[in-house]
Amino acid sequence: MRRIDRRRLLWGAAAVSTGAAGVGVTYTAAASEAPKPSVAGASAAGASASPDQAMSAATGSAGPLPVITVDARTVKAAVSSGITGVNGSKWYDDSFGMWDRDKHRVRPEVVAKFKRAGIGLFRYPGGTSANLFHWKRAVGPQSQRSRQVNGLESADPVDSRFGPDEWMPLVEQLGAELTIMAPFASTDPQDIADWVQYMNGPRGTTFGDLRAKHGHPQPYGVRYWEIGNEHYVGHERYWMSSDTQTALQQYAFGGTQRQKGQRVGARDDHRPQAGVSTGKAGQQFTVHYPPVVPRSQVIKVDGTAWTECKDLSAAGRQARVYTFNPANGAVKFGDGTHGAIPRKGAVITADYDSGPHAGFVDYYKAMKAVDPSIQVIATWAPVGRGVLHPGKTFPQIMAEHGHAEHYDGLAVHPYTSVVRDLGITKFPNRIAGHHAQMIGDGASRDAVVALQAEVKKYGKPSAYVVVSESGALFFGDNHDASAYREWTWAMSHALYEASQWSHFLNRGLRWAIANAPISTRSGVTRAMLGGPSHFVFSAEATVRELLKPVVHGGGHVVATDTQNNLVVDSGLTTPVGGTYHALVTTATVDRAGGLNLVVVNRSPDKAVQARLALNGYAPSGKVSLAVVSGARYDSFNDVGHLNDVTIHRTTAKASTLTHTFGAHSVTVLRFAK
Repeated sequence: MRRIDRRRLLWGAAAVSTGAAGVGVTYTAAASEAPKPSVAGASAAGASASPDQAMSAATGSAGPLPVITVDARTVKAAVSSGITGVNGSKWYDDSFGMWDRDKHRVRPEVVAKFKRAGIGLFRYPGGTSANLFHWKRAVGPQSQRSRQVNGLESADPVDSRFGPDEWMPLVEQLGAELTIMAPFASTDPQDIADWVQYMNGPRGTTFGDLRAKHGHPQPYGVRYWEIGNEHYVGHERYWMSSDTQTALQQYAFGGTQRQKGQRVGARDDHRPQAGVSTGKAGQQFTVHYPPVVPRSQVIKVDGTAWTECKDLSAAGRQARVYTFNPANGAVKFGDGTHGAIPRKGAVITADYDSGPHAGFVDYYKAMKAVDPSIQVIATWAPVGRGVLHPGKTFPQIMAEHGHAEHYDGLAVHPYTSVVRDLGITKFPNRIAGHHAQMIGDGASRDAVVALQAEVKKYGKPSAYVVVSESGALFFGDNHDASAYREWTWAMSHALYEASQWSHFLNRGLRWAIANAPISTRSGVTRAMLGGPSHFVFSAEATVRELLKPVVHGGGHVVATDTQNNLVVDSGLTTPVGGTYHALVTTATVDRAGGLNLVVVNRSPDKAVQARLALNGYAPSGKVSLAVVSGARYDSFNDVGHLNDVTIHRTTAKASTLTHTFGAHSVTVLRFAK
């Protein structure tokens, strides 16, 4: 037997009866009820551990037994089914194959896997790519829809097939909720207020009637609305200032910003080639970010300024003139008879004052006027290495300007960036990729805690923090994860996400979103499911399935604490440290009165025996155990080996509250009254 298989089998035995080893009976169960060991298949990192895969040392193993204390009398927050949400797949390209355009539905196998994973909340239409999205182009008959500009740096035109009315039947079928990321950089408050009415307004309203005309008479009832996405990031400023504090003021309160040397484009295309003359008569372009302050524009053809005129029909054939509409930023050139034609290949640029634009406060008021019941959430929350970015924060400037009441929540994206947070540009080996995520998890948690303190300090009493994107990843192109290519879909990342969800439950978050539902390729890459046509149920999806009874069980999160927690020394040196605790816990008392204890053991190779202390709760003597673990910390599910990471379930009697939590595992213990 290979060493890694034997270790997995021994752990399975220890989880059933540690008493045989002389450490006190934990749970007794028939051998047939014991968790079945996974078979190390193609996803394991080879037949045996190579030197660069050597496991880390864990300190404290010879010390006192860890004690996990649950205090069922201390209620921390209500349990939310949205705590394990996902960032909705893109609306274009049939949502990476999730949408069957021929049958006009989300593929049934995808729906079934979403149900299996227990997804309680989705985000639509996405993040950065949706920053320039226009909802009115994505509703109505498909033949009448128009293309969008991709908000990514590619700025290419994309389709509008998978619009709100295609997305909502999936949400309703799953009994889930939706948070809409309402674009900020290319819209205005009235446009987004119209969207609120389209989604939530009754018959008899302008856009409620339009929704009914499109086949959905009843309001959708979308409760959460985020305004914009990551505009604190340089390439997501769009019309806003490159100075961060100025841009923050513009996000909150609106403003005007000079654009210089910007290529013009098309309504649905901001690529550089869209700002090049074709040499044809009557060409029309648009500046990227209207409206424009009248007479502030300078339009140049190959670097030479041309002159604005009111009417091209009055212009001579050689006149270097154009017409301009400041409301929509349209630039029109002549036809060679009335106004000159820019030569073929000429680059056309614009200097102009983009604005005046509305700010978050204007969006908040306009949207609340349509539906006071919605929650309007700001998104300016830059964090890194476990702290808030320097400078004034959104809650601070809102309070200073007397607008503390004018936001309901603040969304943060506490990604673990291996480069930014840990200073690592290359994984030296596979185990480093595992450790990096566990260390980064602590910084991500600390960032959320810091932002909650900021909102509590400056916001209204009911204001809260949510997580609308999260996960572990490298930012930028200068990185090398080749030593552990599967790091974002192996068991390591599933442990990272389980830790995140535990922290977020403990912190009382209403909802949190991690990763995308569908991968961009047939296998799995930083997504819950792989791409078409297999839609692989990943290790992360398996942990979501494990936690489904907890997050959908209602009730309340109660206090937990771990004393004598095992400390894992990664051997890495990072700005946020090199060690982390093996065990992360959270607990709930559900609506049926059951006590659910979630224990994540992030140690890659050490099973941890711990004593459980249940205060304020008297179990009936039976406990249900469900465990997710692969043969190794780097096991994963993918095409060809779909079940290397699975759930193992058993029911046992508790004689003493001591249990051994296997290495690289997530365990849910449910005690019945």
